[in-house]
Amino acid sequence: MANANKYRHVLRQINKDLNDCAKTKSPVMKVISFFTNINFQVLFLYRHVYYLKNKSALHKLIMIVFNYISRTMFQCYIAEKATIGSGLNLPHPTGIVIGEDVIIGNNVTIYQQVTLGSHGKQSSGRAYPIIEDNAIIYAGAKLIGNITVGRNSVIGANAVVNKDVPPDSIAVGVPAKIINKRDDQSG
Repeated sequence: MANANKYRHVLRQINKDLNDCAKTKSPVMKVISFFTNINFQVLFLYRHVYYLKNKSALHKLIMIVFNYISRTMFQCYIAEKATIGSGLNLPHPTGIVIGEDVIIGNNVTIYQQVTLGSHGKQSSGRAYPIIEDNAIIYAGAKLIGNITVGRNSVIGANAVVNKDVPPDSIAVGVPAKIINKRDDQSG
């Protein structure tokens, strides 16, 4: 019964993802989005992989196949241990890498060629980023290590972020520097 409840939760999340991607309640547009919206397809595969990660050998095989499809068809890798909230927007998911302990909040937008990865140090603490709600990460940015990107923050294209970014901030450059607080805090 617990597995059935967990899978129902996954299905509710997938339905929410579909609604977010279709941006309409029209059943016809939902069907079209199901088959054509790459953002939804990547999330659909991830939600199943996340659910299957601690299941039987057959489930693990299905998980491996779903991960393979995501990596080969969409050139996007999301680790099965990553935690992703609602409303993730991947306008161009090609080349995105989301590491195993990454935590992504709600309504986050991530553009192509972004890496959310480990600092590579052997330690007992966190090694991956936490991205809070309503953050936007532009193309080519690399976020490395145990850092937090605060809510409503923006990471500029090709920035290399290895330190915390406070809420409502804009970070750009290599290494990234905070250039100012965001004026519009609507996300």
